[in-house]
Amino acid sequence: MERNTKQRQEIIETLKACYDHPTIKELYDLIKKNHKNIGQATIYRTINNLVKEDVIRRVECPDGIHYDYRKDHYHFYCLKCSKITDVFLDNKIIDNLLLSSNLNNIKHVNLVFEGICDSCKGKSSYEIK
Repeated sequence: MERNTKQRQEIIETLKACYDHPTIKELYDLIKKNHKNIGQATIYRTINNLVKEDVIRRVECPDGIHYDYRKDHYHFYCLKCSKITDVFLDNKIIDNLLLSSNLNNIKHVNLVFEGICDSCKGKSSYEIK
C-alpha cells in the first residue's frame, strides 16, 4: 500500500468531488489548478496504485478510460455525447447472474451500458461518435 502523501490525498479528494467520471488528463488538469507543483507522472502513478488497491474504479468506455471514486453502481455511456451516467441496480441481479455462471471469485464487476441518452435521443442529427 502506498503511503498517504499530500498528492495522493489531493487526488482522492478531487475524485470524491467529481461526479462526471474524469479521464486521467481531466483529473490532472483539475488538480494542477490548485497544486502547480504536482507532476503528471505522480498523478498517473498514484491513479494506477489507487486502482490496484481498489480505492477507485477504472471505467472503460469507447472514448477512453475514466475514473470513479464511488463503487456502488454501474455506468451508462452515451455514444453520441460521451456523457457517463451512474446506474444503480439491485445487486441481487448481478449476484444471481454470477451464481448461475458458477463464478464465485469475482472481485468486482465493471458494467457499462452503451446507448443514446435521453438528451441526445431527440436531437435530429443522430451521428454516433
